[in-house]
Amino acid sequence: MKIEEVRSTSKAQRIAAHTHIKGLGLDENGIPIPTAAGLVGQECAREAAGIVVEMIRSKKMSGRAVLMAGPPGTGKTAIALAIAQDLGSKVPFCPMVGSEVYSSEIKKTEVLMEHFRRAIGLRIKEIKEVYEGEVTELTPIETESPTGGMCQNLVDIYIQVLEKLSAMSLLASEQRRA
Repeated sequence: MKIEEVRSTSKAQRIAAHTHIKGLGLDENGIPIPTAAGLVGQECAREAAGIVVEMIRSKKMSGRAVLMAGPPGTGKTAIALAIAQDLGSKVPFCPMVGSEVYSSEIKKTEVLMEHFRRAIGLRIKEIKEVYEGEVTELTPIETESPTGGMCQNLVDIYIQVLEKLSAMSLLASEQRRA
């Protein structure tokens, strides 16, 4: 029997492939420094990305997109992250993987919409109104089931609320689909 010492039971933290990128690595004239800000090489692409960053800062690229094409492993994601880093922390960077988009489990449009929402910082939530007071009456309003049978559908709930000696009525509604 061989006994080995366990060093750690905690899960190892993975480091993402592009955590070292801090910007485009351009000098004040927009000329790429060969090794700077975590990027090496791709000087023409970095210079072009610097022009894009300047156009965005001067508000000449509003409502437009940048399409980067090339074979795998050529630095498209790294350049995109460097552009986001140069523009500042208010610019979101949401990388996408092709296998997410072409998944058989989720629709392509749903994946794209989720990434767009994440990029613009949109959170979908329900707004609820809360009424404080003592509930004095709760009356469910039901209708006959459209499919027939013995069951009924709950359409609305009438809630009578007593608040500081004044009566207030609230009609709550929930649509249930079969």
